[in-house]
Amino acid sequence: MGNMIKVYRSKARSGLTDADIDALLRASRRNNQAVGIGGMLLFGRGCFVQLIEGAGPAVERTYRRILSDPRHVDAMLLYDGSGEPRRFPGWSMGFARLECFAHLPCVARFLQHVEEADAGEFGADAALAMLLEFRRAESDLEAALAS
Repeated sequence: MGNMIKVYRSKARSGLTDADIDALLRASRRNNQAVGIGGMLLFGRGCFVQLIEGAGPAVERTYRRILSDPRHVDAMLLYDGSGEPRRFPGWSMGFARLECFAHLPCVARFLQHVEEADAGEFGADAALAMLLEFRRAESDLEAALAS
């Protein structure tokens, strides 16, 4: 089985703290690196959007573990692809808080959907575009720092 990509969104459980998110990121980066997968996690207004990618069996196991994590609820799979190139090579787990990027049109659209309680209208194409926008922004920042 080749590369697999899964994108999902979910809602943070009530009372989730910054310390909880920090612990989640530390564990995700450690676990993902150990099994050779990676991706990007976005968080804003109580919602997560995450892309995980890598070897199919490892992504499947990780996704099943994510679904049982009590720190979030109402997980909805937005995209399930296989045989595609990795979009975040070398990233064990990127992270961004969406409110810091509300000026980006794709983020503003997502945050608007969350506020209007119709995040179901924010589907796979929009989620992938938003995740890839963060990858581009990170790459631009790295290039600017290197010059």
